[in-house]
Amino acid sequence: MTPIFQHLHSANKYLLVLFGFCIPVSTALTNVVLGLLVLCWLLDNGADRFVRWGRVLKSNPVAMMGIVVFSMHVIGLFYTDGDKEKIIESLSDGAKFLFIGMVMVYFADEKFYPAFLFSFIFAMCIILLLSCLLWLNVLPDFISVKGKPSNCVIFHDHIKQNIFMAFTAFAAAVQARKPGTGPVLKWLWAGFSLLAMFNVLFMVEGRTGHVIVMVLAVYYFLTWDRAKSLVAGALILVLFSTFAWINPSNPLLSRAQTVIDEVKEWDYEKPAHRKSSSGLRLEWVFNSLKIIEQNPVFGTGTGSFKTIYKAFVRNTGRQITDNPHNEYLMTTVQFGLAGLLVLLGFFAVQWRQAGFSKDRRQILMTRGFVLLMLVACMTASPLQDNAEGWFFVYMSGLFFAGRPPVNGAVFYQS
Repeated sequence: MTPIFQHLHSANKYLLVLFGFCIPVSTALTNVVLGLLVLCWLLDNGADRFVRWGRVLKSNPVAMMGIVVFSMHVIGLFYTDGDKEKIIESLSDGAKFLFIGMVMVYFADEKFYPAFLFSFIFAMCIILLLSCLLWLNVLPDFISVKGKPSNCVIFHDHIKQNIFMAFTAFAAAVQARKPGTGPVLKWLWAGFSLLAMFNVLFMVEGRTGHVIVMVLAVYYFLTWDRAKSLVAGALILVLFSTFAWINPSNPLLSRAQTVIDEVKEWDYEKPAHRKSSSGLRLEWVFNSLKIIEQNPVFGTGTGSFKTIYKAFVRNTGRQITDNPHNEYLMTTVQFGLAGLLVLLGFFAVQWRQAGFSKDRRQILMTRGFVLLMLVACMTASPLQDNAEGWFFVYMSGLFFAGRPPVNGAVFYQS
């Protein structure tokens, strides 16, 4: 490799570190860094005729499954009923799976692993600090944020921030279990995890994050020592329950009560109220299932959801949507049960590949991420969104790049 291409190879690693930081901070910055990353990737990998990328695709099942998912979107172009804008948008979403294998060329460098992971964690640490200051109503006026003290979102909306913060809480908890970590640092990681979990449940309204953080907490404690799990879990439960009892207007309880009320009021025979989030989602679910019944095997094609749904609810008074807020339904409407099997197969391959790590903490971290995505796809369409979509790509590339365990890597020490 000539010196100039060696510099490009290194530049892509630093760009990926920056990319990880930008994902939870700014969509605009994420897109700028993404453009630079793609340009440098083409120049660097084009120099050896994409041999390194081809090597990744041949040896890495996750990268190969990414090709399969992208191919599904390409095949869907031949029978789609969607409009041009939505077709391009959906094809771009499929291309994210292609990108996973592309960035594995650089994520395979174990020396950069801590920088890749902690660039994201550091950004979330800043967001957590600002969110806490907003919650305490002491955030300086010159700092512009999206939220308010009752819903402490900073740069993104409550769904995105809570998904990212739930992962951060889980990652910090895993780091607190790392052998060789001093007691002070271990307690700092544990405290950081606890505060991030508190932020998800009691400072921000995102119900998707509420569900995810509780699922990850259960998974975390099930994989830990039984006695330690019981003690730590009981203490956290008592602590959070006490706070919820003292502050009954917190986002966790208020949003849960809203869901209960909206579900009770919902009636499929009538159009859901436009301000009823749960009612609309239930309506979208049932209507999407009826659409799937009409095209069960291969769906209606790439980017077709909005067009098909609009035709389905025409003259019914029901709200038109381009997103059912459920990734599995979105996939099945467009690509049928065949497409759903491909998507679930992708996650299954990820779950299986995670088990090949020699480090139990790495298995925990990686499968926790897969579990997060599986749950998020039930209540939202994260793969369709810019921020959550690139978060998925970034962490998939990072966790499944196939690095061997080495001393010094944060989660790979024996």
